[in-house]
Parts: sequence; C-alpha cells; structure tokens
Amino acid sequence: MRRAFAALAITMFAALNTDLAGESRRTLDIYFLDMMGGGSTLIVTPLGESVLIDTGSLEPKHRDAERMHRACQQARLERIDYLITTHFDSDHYGGILELSRRIPIKRFIDKGPPPRHQQDNKTFRTLYPLYQQATKGNVTALHAGDDVPLKNDPAGRIPPIRLHCVASGKEIEGFGGDIDAPVKGFNIRRPDESENARSIALILTYGKFKFFAGGDITWNVEYHLAHPVNCIGKVDLYQVTHHGLDQSNNPTLLEALSPTVCVAMNGPKKGIQPNTFRALNALPGVKAIYQIHYNILYGDAGNTPDEFIANKTNPEGGELIKASVDAKQGTFTVCIGVDGPKREFTIP
Repeated sequence: MRRAFAALAITMFAALNTDLAGESRRTLDIYFLDMMGGGSTLIVTPLGESVLIDTGSLEPKHRDAERMHRACQQARLERIDYLITTHFDSDHYGGILELSRRIPIKRFIDKGPPPRHQQDNKTFRTLYPLYQQATKGNVTALHAGDDVPLKNDPAGRIPPIRLHCVASGKEIEGFGGDIDAPVKGFNIRRPDESENARSIALILTYGKFKFFAGGDITWNVEYHLAHPVNCIGKVDLYQVTHHGLDQSNNPTLLEALSPTVCVAMNGPKKGIQPNTFRALNALPGVKAIYQIHYNILYGDAGNTPDEFIANKTNPEGGELIKASVDAKQGTFTVCIGVDGPKREFTIP
C-alpha cells in the first residue's frame, strides 16, 4: 500500500498547477461539523485541496449528508479530494453514500475492514454495504507511518503541508510491542477490542502549525503515542478524541500534546465528560476549549463558557466551528460558524 501512496504522490506532484502566484486561498481551513455527537471534519488546504475525515451518521435521513455538503459549498469545493474513514462505528461513516451522491469524491481511504467479530451485528450489516456502494471497492488502506499525499508548492512559496498517520488498526508508528501489555507505573486498562481502538489517528502540519485528530482511539493506544517517546510533539489545535469521552483522552497524551486550543465534536448528551473536561482545563497551555454542543448532562462539570459553544441554545442548529491558519503570519483563528467573531492565537 505504501507503493500505492508513493505513486499517487508522484502523480499529484506532476499535476500541480504551477500558477500559484494567482491562487486566492492563503489559509489552511479546518471545519468541525455538527454531527450531533458523531464525527466529520473538513480540511481545505491553501492550494484548494480537500480532505474530509469521517461522514457522520445515516439517521436521521439527510441530516448529516446535508450538513457536510453545505460545508463543502461554504468552502467553495467542487469535489472532495480525499475521504478518510477513521473507523467503522455508525456515527463516523453512516452518511457516506448520500454524500457521494451530492458531491464527487476522488479517493477513499480507510484502515481496512473491521475484524470478523466486529462485523457480526445488525448495524454493520446495514451500513457497510452502503460504504462499499459509495467507494465501489476503490479504497486505499492507510497504515501508521503513511502520509496522505497532499499537494505542496515545489517552489516553496507557501509553507509545506503534511497529513501523516501515527496510528491505524491498533498499530502505532515507532512502537512494535503489545499495546495492551502491563506497563510499570501506569494503569493500562483492559484491552479494547472495539473499532475505537483501531481508529486512524492523524497529525496535520502546515509550516509550524500542528493539528491532531485521533478519531476515537482509546486509553492504551493514546498512552503509547506519548510514552516512552512522544510520537507527535506539542500541537496548536487538538480535536478532542472520541468526542470528549473519558474512555479516551489519556492525561499522558494530553500533557504530551499540550494544545493551545481544543475542539470537541460532542453532542447534547455525549461528551465532554467530567474527567476529560478537568484534564483539559488542567493543561497549562490551553487558551480555549470549544465544543459543538452544550451537554445537558454535566452542567459546569462538562461545558466550556457559552461563547465557545457552537450550539448552545438550539441542539438542532447544525452550527460548525472553523479554524483558519495563516502560517506565514504565525497565527490561527477560531470562530463559531464560517464568519462569526474570530479569536486569534499565536503559533509558537
């Protein structure tokens, strides 16, 4: 599969339009979409290339596909260049077929199908055939250590951009041991045999800016991303793993990431859970915690201040959160909606 990615990278390099001087886009834009506690994140590079990570849920019909398509329209996209499915939980790939009928998708990426024991349930038997129908079987498997071959300016007129996989299928870049084996001095939890632990985890860099999106990876995988070697380093923007649930967001990883801004893809009754909320607030470098919804279950123990919540009073609002990165200026902004008031943060 690495040969497939290398060949694709050469093709994309050869096809790169050299007339970048007239390129109107100058920021890296990241859209965190409201999937009501599911997952879908849209990335648009300064060269206009697009990556969609996950596609929300199938039900209720049309809701998530409509929201993803609307975000693509707001980003002025005519197609999605790469669609990455981090794992096969229903709230991360259910909307793929309808979305594929609304906008062309050039390339599909996943980690490979779930193990046999994860396939024997009604939800998988319903959704996976829709996934296969959308992809037509033309899917590239992404492994830990692989890059998604995004375009870069060969003349170096914009900072380099890279989308790199650090974990996939419960394998971690640079770690060859047993993820679930006991570790002296640390509470390794019982093995997670669900799809969550097998999620694709990605690090996106643009110049000095760094963004981590770990899908739904869980506690033991997170630990080995940070220990004994910090595989990722410090990040500027952190998509709070697993919607902010406490079975993820291992403090060892959070401390290693040391983010400036956190964004939680939570729901009205899903995340951020109190232990995770405390751990995020305890990080000394955090300047802001954003979340898609106000969670009615936790009150102040699981909710950031109102001005950082996209859908505070209307759970059905469908509002997104957008981050825009100006690597040359060394700053990034975050706002509610595509054109709401922006808060600016410095890239160290």
